[in-house]
Formats: sequence, C-alpha cells, structure tokens
Amino acid sequence: MSHPRQGATIDWLQALRGFAAVFVVVTHAGWTLSQPAHKELAWKYFAHGALGVDLFFVISGFIMYLTTQNCDGSRRYVADFGIKRFARIWPLFLVVSLIYLGMAWMKAGEFPAAYFAEVVSQLVFRPVSAKASEFFLLPVDVAWTLCFEAYFYVVIAISLFSKKWRWWIVAALLAPGLVLYPLLQQEWNLSFYHQPAVSGSHYLALLVNPMVWEFVFGLFAGWLYTRDWSQPKRPLAIAMLLAASIAFATVPETHTPTLYGPTIENGGLTVFAIFLLIALASKTIQLPVARWLVWLGTISYSIYLTHKLGFMAAAQIMSWLSIHNANALDWMEFVVYLVCGVCTGALFHYAVEAPLSKRVRNGLMNWTDKRKKPEFSGSGATPT
Repeated sequence: MSHPRQGATIDWLQALRGFAAVFVVVTHAGWTLSQPAHKELAWKYFAHGALGVDLFFVISGFIMYLTTQNCDGSRRYVADFGIKRFARIWPLFLVVSLIYLGMAWMKAGEFPAAYFAEVVSQLVFRPVSAKASEFFLLPVDVAWTLCFEAYFYVVIAISLFSKKWRWWIVAALLAPGLVLYPLLQQEWNLSFYHQPAVSGSHYLALLVNPMVWEFVFGLFAGWLYTRDWSQPKRPLAIAMLLAASIAFATVPETHTPTLYGPTIENGGLTVFAIFLLIALASKTIQLPVARWLVWLGTISYSIYLTHKLGFMAAAQIMSWLSIHNANALDWMEFVVYLVCGVCTGALFHYAVEAPLSKRVRNGLMNWTDKRKKPEFSGSGATPT
C-alpha cells in the first residue's frame, strides 16, 4: 500500500483543524455586524462557519481510528490513551472555567454558589441543562461540544480493552442511543436541536443526540483511509479535490445557517463528504499546505475554547476607537473581534495549554508507571 508521507498527512489534517476553529470564530464575530446589509451577509455566509463544529467531530473520529490501530488490548494501552486525551482537553478547560468563575464572582460581588455548581458540572462534562436547544447552558458556552467529545473518548477507551472485538464494542455502545432508541420511539430526527424523550437525563441526552453520528462518520473515514484499495489514481484524486471544492462553495445553498446534524441541510453530511474526499485524495497527491494553516491547527483547541475571552478585549478596543462611519465601524469591529479571538487562542496555547497539558500528561504517566503491577507492563504500542 502506498501511503502518503506522515508529515503531509498531519499537515493537511492540522490545516483542516485550523479552518474549523477560525470558521467558528468568524461565525461568532459576524454577529457584531449591525448594519442591515451586513447582517444579511453574515447570515448568508458567515453563519455557516458553525460547521467548524461538525468538522471537529469528524476529525476527532478519524484521529481516534488512526491513532488506535496498534491497540493491544492491554490496560497500559488504555491508561495511556485516557491520560493523553485527558491531558489534551481538561487542563485548559479547567483554567478557562476558573476565569469564567472569577468574572462571575467579580460581577456578583459575592461567591456565586449556583454558578460554581454549574462550573463543576461542566468540568465533569455533564450538561447543566439537558436541552440541546439551550446548548446545555454551560458557563463556558462553547464547551457543549466537549461533552460529546468526552463521551466519545469514553466509548473508545472501553473498546480498547479488546484488540480483536473493539469496533464491535464501539458499535454495541453507540447503537442503543443512535439506533435502538429512535426505533423504539419510531422517530428518526437527525437535528442536534431535536429534544429527545430522555431530556430529563443530562448524560443520556448526549447518548441519543444525533451529533454522535459525526464521530461515527470520522471512524468510517479512518477505516476507509487505511484500506489498501482506497488509494485513487491521480486523475480521480484531482476530481475528488474538485468535488470537495464545489461542495464547500455550495454550502450556503445546501446548508441552513446555525443548524447542526448528520444531514446535508444540517451540514454534517456535507462536511463528512468534503473531509473524506480530501483524505482519500491526499493518499495520492501531496497537498500543499501553508505553514500558517498548520500553526492555526496546532492552536485550534485554544482558539475554540478562548476566543470569546478575546472578544472582551475586542469590545474594549472598539470603545477606544473613534469611528463615525457606520459601514467602516461595522467592518472594523468584525476584524478586531476576529483578530482578538485568534490572538487570544494563540496566547492561551503557548502560555497555558501546551505547558500545562505536557506537565499533566507527564505527571500522570509517571504516576501510573510507579503504580503499575507486573501484568500491567505490556509492551504494546502507545496511541499518539
């Protein structure tokens, strides 16, 4: 099998991560546009940047498939997987949550006990509200996606205890929420906002939400990408890239703004198709990727989680500027919000995410090394 060079594979994947993060920031910054014509433009084009969330989910499934191919079923492998996933997302999430708690404390003038309980809830990835239509009402509002991410990691981690049957285990764990429950309810609704009958159960609301299908799409993309027979000839690879470009360009016509879910109208299916076409084409063609796009992919998690903190700085900057032209003010505000969102993500990545994640990861791995039992010291490969 002729695989593309690993570096090239990482580059195009990192670039897509960067695009996903910036798309989300563009969507949120677009809501600052106040002129009627600009509002219409934001709704027609910028609002579709919310599909960056769907892209993140597909990429997550894809990475989970690729990085666990060498699973040996050992407890050590599962422990290393869990540590790396935890260290990847939780330390920065904790810091940002504490910042939000501190701001709420300052605003209230006293310790906000109810808000603190909500922060604790989100730190264990439990939706504060079971209603998807409310984005689970987490204090860090964009963190609703992390609840799904954590659930998916748990499913994958459980499956890693078996080398031979792990994908059957994944299917068995996901099927009750994605297949059995809709069959029993006799209702198939693939919109993220659909409120299931188990809305009173916060964790179960995640299990039956159709957004989980997008992780499955990513797993399927990973499986297909690793098949010997899935490498296209160069003309077909070029046609795939062209098709992906056309699908991306037509998103404003096929996708309803601000919707999520695994369909064309909700966007998830289109995002999956674009991703799969690019992934398969990359096996034949070395995709040229600018270094700044790879950089954006590297800091994408921080951008996603902290860009609204950057918006606070942007609001202060705009209050200092004296621009009287309404059109110029509108676009200046949009640009300032966009730049501040990305810059804040970069700041948090280098000052908090990268060093803290490394420290937590190394600390936990050293701790498990000291506590390991003889049967725990298998020589299986470790996920990356």
